[in-house]
Amino acid sequence: MVLSMKQIFACLFILAGLSLFSAPLIAQNAALRYADTRLKEGKIKEAALGYEDAFSRKPSYRAAIGAAEAYLLLRDYPKTHLYRKNALKFTDATREDAVQYIASVNLLGDTDAVFKALDSLANSVEVSIENLHLDSLRNWYGNALNAEFVPVKEINTPSTEYGIVRDAQGNTYFSSDRGDVGTLPTKKQVRFDRSSVYYKRDVDFTGRNFLGIYRLSSSGTELKKLDIPVPNHIHASDPTFLPEQSLIFYSVTRRVKSRGDYTVYPEIYYSKLDEEGKLTDYVSLPFNNALEYGLITPYVDAAAKRLYFASDMPGGQGGYDLYYVTYDENLKFSDPINLGPSINTPGHERDPYVDGSQFYFSSNGHPGLGGQDLFVSDLRNGIFQGVRNLGIPINSPQDDLKIFKGENASIYVASNRNQGLDDVYRLQELFKKLQAVVLGCDGEPVQGELNVVIADTRSKVNQSVEVAGDGTFTAQLGPDADFEVSIRKPGYFALQGEALSSKGVQGEGMRKSYRLIRIPYQAPVYTDLIYYNLDQSVIRKDAEPILTKVAELLKSYSFIDISVDSHTDARASDEYNQALSERRANAVRDFLSQYGIARSRVKANWYGKTQLVNDCGDGVPCPEQDHQLNRRSELVLYAFPELDKAYDIPLELAGVDLCEPANLQIPMEMPVIYFDFDRADLSAADKQSLERVVLMLRHMVGRRLQITGHTDSRGSDAYNQSLSEKRAVVVKSYLEKRGVASERMVYDFFGKLRPVNNCETVECNEAMNRINRRTELSLPELNKDWTKGQR
Repeated sequence: MVLSMKQIFACLFILAGLSLFSAPLIAQNAALRYADTRLKEGKIKEAALGYEDAFSRKPSYRAAIGAAEAYLLLRDYPKTHLYRKNALKFTDATREDAVQYIASVNLLGDTDAVFKALDSLANSVEVSIENLHLDSLRNWYGNALNAEFVPVKEINTPSTEYGIVRDAQGNTYFSSDRGDVGTLPTKKQVRFDRSSVYYKRDVDFTGRNFLGIYRLSSSGTELKKLDIPVPNHIHASDPTFLPEQSLIFYSVTRRVKSRGDYTVYPEIYYSKLDEEGKLTDYVSLPFNNALEYGLITPYVDAAAKRLYFASDMPGGQGGYDLYYVTYDENLKFSDPINLGPSINTPGHERDPYVDGSQFYFSSNGHPGLGGQDLFVSDLRNGIFQGVRNLGIPINSPQDDLKIFKGENASIYVASNRNQGLDDVYRLQELFKKLQAVVLGCDGEPVQGELNVVIADTRSKVNQSVEVAGDGTFTAQLGPDADFEVSIRKPGYFALQGEALSSKGVQGEGMRKSYRLIRIPYQAPVYTDLIYYNLDQSVIRKDAEPILTKVAELLKSYSFIDISVDSHTDARASDEYNQALSERRANAVRDFLSQYGIARSRVKANWYGKTQLVNDCGDGVPCPEQDHQLNRRSELVLYAFPELDKAYDIPLELAGVDLCEPANLQIPMEMPVIYFDFDRADLSAADKQSLERVVLMLRHMVGRRLQITGHTDSRGSDAYNQSLSEKRAVVVKSYLEKRGVASERMVYDFFGKLRPVNNCETVECNEAMNRINRRTELSLPELNKDWTKGQR
């Protein structure tokens, strides 16, 4: 048998559900007959005493169950537990009686006793309970919010108070059965329920006063009971506002004349609220029907133009269900719409409340801790998605209802958790203190001003943060919540959306460290060279693949710009060469514009013949191949080009350690220098290739170069060792002559030990031998290319 949580924890307070006790199981027992009669008449106190008297005369299962149920309705939880425990001693006891016994232990609020009862029941051979519900109960108790509810002293009295709301002026309204202000009654008994049902027969559930609506001024100094204009009303409760039209909706129960014994149910009315806070008229909702069903706990969702309420009208899921109607500016209401089985159960649902996309309500039909519990459902585009118990401490083993959210995210509920009458409680969160330090790449605290934002991911509310100026900050965070941390400082990448959670944090606080990375403004990430023919600025065919790759990089990464430095050889006048170098720079800019690269991203510089790479100055005789080295445009791509701009870390660089500038650089394809047979000199093409390396090392100052010389397999080992050394040295010497510091280069030589083609085992042609005659260049510990997979 699968038992629902409702069977475990529902307070069975509907008279119809108690009719089973009217069929006498022991007709001969006068005390039981007396108790059954009093129960049918609604005289709960007398019924409880009758069942208790019957049990004292002759203990029986029937008398124990009757006493337990009656005392439950009277909220006498110790006696409810006593008789539930007694009922289990009889052979007539069922599994459901065992479940109800746990419910009675739970109502006492003794967590240890609840766990002990659960353990004993779970280990029982005769009794089985659905494990999911047991686990839920353990989970609720084991994962309570680090907070507590405190009574609202300015509202609570020895009488009943529940259901606060506030108007636009900050006045607080609530329901209470207190007497006249200043003449508060002493607590004696509790009310039967909060449905305000009126019976036209001799019935006295509790001896309490009728409910009324009270207003506490925003200053907290003036308390006044509202005069309800509805004629012949008895109860008035559950105020809610439609501020745009200065209307107040509320529940009332009226004296209604009819024949015979009958029941009068509560209805919903609304009235105009004048500037003095007086109700000036009244209008009944068109679907009120006081002799057939009740309407209670209205709530106006002005944003959605919906009026929510609870009702036991026909066609529901059972008990009180939640409904809504829509309305227009003329207050024309639609037909009631049931919220459906995802919200409503065979039990009671009531106390609707909307906060943003969250729909709150109370229920004793959904899995809970006992009595009415508070629940929340996501309300998106008018659709309810899921139902979640709000857990401890918002809920308790007793009745919890009427949630309200006030200023500064304060939360109020009504509850009888102190095993008495309803009172209003405010959630007092036990905040967790966050102590955090912001470190730079050097591991030291970042000094100076920090802009720190900590936002609750659910409510989107920013938390209060104190920044010390020495790289530390503190914040008080609500318990069991998730947050996002954002930290900004000029000249640093913003830290955004860093996850932070106070869930499961033990003790009073937590410590965190965060890292801010300086923005590497104008950091070179890629370099290359192109060359020109004599006296020309036209882009050559051999330059097009190089510029095409550059264009693709610029298109793919908006945080990269390019600097184009153009030059000429030394022949012709200064003026002529200055103009020629400008045309060469503009030719690059025009080529890139064909790929959609904005001219503003191309920084063009021209230097004429002022920056030669060799000694081929005016009047110095040089071969044409050396002049060619000077006719060039140097291409330098650099990241984060705008100084002092606040950049975020680009998505492409997520996961890249930007504390190391070399990790930002895009690896270039390193050249291999090939040599003729038995030679160790550089060709014109080799020098052009090495100029690319010179340009890269000049801009990427943290790089080191590895140079290794090799030969083919012909000749002796000793000869080839010497030859390979010469080939490594000739490359190193060229780079040193071009300004690369010797300590940035390491060279080695291997003779014929590391051929590309193993010509010792296979016959090699000249082309294969040439591939072996080489000097290789590499960058030690080269970072992984972060652009791979991006383009």
